[in-house]
Order: sequence, then C-alpha cells, then structure tokens
Amino acid sequence: MDRVGVDILGPFPTTETGNRYVLVAMDYFTKWPEAYAVPDQSATTSAQRLVDEMFSRFGVPEELHSHQGRNFESRLFAEVCQRLGIKKTRTTPLHSQSDGLVERFNRTLATQLAILTSRHQRDWDQHLTLVLWAYRTAVQESTRCTPAALMFGRELRTPVELVFGPPPEPEIAGGPELDYLRRLIGWLDEVHRMARETLQNAGARQKRAYDSRAHGPSLAPGDQVWVYCPVRKRGLSPKLTHHWQGPGEIMGQITDVVFRVRLPGLGRQVVLHKDRLAPYRPMAPLQQTDGVVESPMPLSIDAENGGSRLRAGPGPGDTPQGRPVRVRRQPVYLQDFELDDI
Repeated sequence: MDRVGVDILGPFPTTETGNRYVLVAMDYFTKWPEAYAVPDQSATTSAQRLVDEMFSRFGVPEELHSHQGRNFESRLFAEVCQRLGIKKTRTTPLHSQSDGLVERFNRTLATQLAILTSRHQRDWDQHLTLVLWAYRTAVQESTRCTPAALMFGRELRTPVELVFGPPPEPEIAGGPELDYLRRLIGWLDEVHRMARETLQNAGARQKRAYDSRAHGPSLAPGDQVWVYCPVRKRGLSPKLTHHWQGPGEIMGQITDVVFRVRLPGLGRQVVLHKDRLAPYRPMAPLQQTDGVVESPMPLSIDAENGGSRLRAGPGPGDTPQGRPVRVRRQPVYLQDFELDDI
C-alpha cells in the first residue's frame, strides 16, 4: 500500500454495541476497502483502529490522505504518522473531490447498508463485512480487476464457487501497466505450491513423531472406561476436584482414536477422543467365610508391641522379608594391626 485514503462516515443510529460511525480506509492502487464500526470519531479511536486493524495486517503505507477534520488533523494523529514514517496529506477545504475515491466508496457503502439493515436501523454494523466482501470481489472498471486479485494475487472464494466450483481464470488482458499483476500471480502461485508441500511434509513428520510416542491402552466396543470430564463446579477448587467419571461404556469405534461412549448416569452417547478415556478395572470383592471378612493380604501380630497392634504382612509360616544387612569389614590399612578385645 503506497497511498491510503481515510474518512469518517456517519453518524448512524447507535447500535447495540454502541457504534455510531464508520471509519473508512481504501488503498488507491488496489482499491481494497476497509471499514470499521466505531463509537466515536475521535483521533484516539481513529488512530488506534488504523494501527491495530489495518497497518498490523497490510503494513504501513507511505502516504495517508484525508480531509481536514479535527480527528485527522489533531496532534495525536500527526504524531502517530510521524512515528510510523507516514507522510500525511489532506484535501483542500470544502472540496471532497480531492478524496474522490473514498467519497465514492462511502456512497456505495451507505447504499448497500440501507438495503441490508432492518427497519429500526440499529444493526447496520452487523452487515459491514458482507458489503466489504461483495466490493472486494467485484471487478473495478478502472483496473479491470477485483481488489482481491490486486491485493493477494488470487480471487476470494464466494458462495457461488463453493457450489459450482471456481470459474476458469481468463488471461489478463492489458498492456505493461498490468505486468506487475502477472508477475504477482506467478510468484504467489509458486509460493502457495511450496507452502502446501511444506505443510504436507511437516504434517506427516509430526504424525510419525507423535505415533512413535503414543502407547495408549487398547479399547474396544463393550469395554468399560473412565471418562475425563474437566468441569468446574462453583465453590469447589479445581485442583481438589475428581474429574474422572465412570464407568462409561464404549458403544462403538469410529476411528482408531475416536469412540462413541455412553456416559455414566446419563444414558446418552457422545463422541470422545481416546485421550479422554482410561480402562475401568473394578476392585476385587472381599471374600467372606462364616461372616468373617477375609482380607486379600494376611494380617499378623506385631510381637514387638506386645501383640497390641495388627499389621499387614506375611503370616507365621511365610518367609520373612527383612532388610539386607551390610557386611562390615576391617579397613585395608588396619588389617596388619592386632586389636585386643576390650
């Protein structure tokens, strides 16, 4: 973008989000328009929107052209342009033809918004993107190209192309003034091709690396599983909340890592990734004999405490498993000494 024209359109009826004006910006070469709904026309709002929404995406223009409104001629706006290295120009007083490109787009924008807005006219800011989309994909009489083609080197896909496919691209007719567009299209086609190949290779490489580290449990339809549900409850600390619910039942397998699971207690089925599932293993029931519960681990009496405490461990007939005893040896430098028993 070499030269960009800016203007304020409005006021309009205040919308539900508090917007009353439209900040309009247009590139003189590509005819690419930008329009932002703003609550006011102050210099702070205008400068912040241009920097955050336009300059951060498309870069800083060499020249910024506007009328002599107080917001565009303020000290703040001039300081922003100076810091960013933008040459600020302005129209002559009461002569809107000096910024005719933006003024003509303002009429088109207002006409289209009048068609799309509802009767109460308080939803006009919801239709800005659709109007911009239509304008960016329309062939301009002066350039015989769409603003999207000049900006990106390709056409934006429209709903008609989603149904019937893109139309064949005709050869670009014209003289040397369109050589830049021809070179841009060829360069972008090559860049897009290389980017697609790089993305495909990177995706395959990342998949191989992930699969080499993935060793999850095998699951099959009919298995019972724990289901990870990280739901926060009011008044409870998430660090102390048990997020695993179960048992759920696997009702079907969609892919190698995606399953259809019936949630516990709800009866409905959801589609979950394998990462949120864990095998459910019920605890073995305790054995009962004549009303006495037999523990799976035998209990023995701690003789050192006078038999007053039970401890879990091997029975009297089992081989005790004590701690290993270290064999104490005399140091080498003391082996030739004779030590009398004291």
